[in-house]
Amino acid sequence: MIPRQYYTERDLRKRQIDALKVFNDNVTEVKEHAEYKVEFTANSRNMVLNIVLSPEFPNDKPAIFVNPVFNHPWLGENSNQVVGAPGLLNYTVHSDLGRVVQAIIREFQRSVPSIANEDKSTDTSPQSHISVNSLMFPELSELNIEELQEILENPDLQDKLLENNPQLAEIDQETEELMNSIEEIAQDNLNKQQMLDDMKSKVLEGISTIVQMKMSYEDLNKRYQELCEGYSPHRIRDCLKDAAIRADEDAEAIAEQFLLGNVSVETFVLKFAEKRALGQARRAREERLAHQLAQLDRATT
Repeated sequence: MIPRQYYTERDLRKRQIDALKVFNDNVTEVKEHAEYKVEFTANSRNMVLNIVLSPEFPNDKPAIFVNPVFNHPWLGENSNQVVGAPGLLNYTVHSDLGRVVQAIIREFQRSVPSIANEDKSTDTSPQSHISVNSLMFPELSELNIEELQEILENPDLQDKLLENNPQLAEIDQETEELMNSIEEIAQDNLNKQQMLDDMKSKVLEGISTIVQMKMSYEDLNKRYQELCEGYSPHRIRDCLKDAAIRADEDAEAIAEQFLLGNVSVETFVLKFAEKRALGQARRAREERLAHQLAQLDRATT
C-alpha cells in the first residue's frame, strides 16, 4: 500500500469520492469531481442529499444539503444545509466522506417525519420543536419547560445529554474505529518503507550492473569484429599474396647483391633458394585459398 504522503491532492480527492460511492447507494455525479447527489428513502419519503466539494476539498469539509427540508437539530437555522452532524463537526482531512454521508442518511431515516405527519412536522410551535428534538433525544419529552430551559442554559447538562445519546455514541465509535484503522494502515506503511527502500536499492544496483555489462559487451563485440575482419579467409588470402610478393622481392634483392659481388656464391645459393621456395609456397597457398573462396561464393549465390 502506498503511504499517504505519496498521494497527490487529486488522488486524495478521488479516493474520497470513491468512498462516497462505496458506502452509499444511488450516488449521481452532478458536476465532475465537484458536486454529487445521493437519493434515499426515509419514512416513505423520497429524500436527496446534495454534496458540494470545494476546490480545497478534502482539506476543507464538504457542504451537504438535504431536500426536502424538515426540522432537525443537525440543519442550520432556516436552512437546508447539514451543519450539526458529528462527522462534519469533527471533520479532518483524514475523515471518510462515504461514512460521513452514510451516518447522516441513517440519522435522517430514523428521524424524518412520515408523509402522514408532514403537516404536523411543519408546525413552528415550541411543542413541535420538542417533538422533533425528542426523535434524537427521547428523554427530552419527559421534561417540563423549566427543566428544558435549565439544559438550554447549562453547558454541562448539554454535554451530559450528548454523552449519553446512543446515536452519537455509535458515531463516535465508528469514528474511533476509523481512526484506529487509519493508524494501523499508517503503521503498516511505515513498516514496509524499509522493504521498499531495500527493493529500490536492489533495482538501482541491477540497473548499474546491466549498464556495466552492456559497456563490456560493446567493447568485446568491437574486439570480436576486429578479429573477425583480421582473420577472415579473404584477409588471409590477401596477406598470403602480399607475403609471396615480399619473398620474391627479397630474392631479387639477394640476386642484385650477388651480381654486385657483395655476396659469396654459397650464401647466394642458400638465401636465394630459401626466398624463392618461401615465395612459391605462399603463392601456392594463396591460389588454393582463392580457388576455395571462389567455389564458396558460387555455392552461396
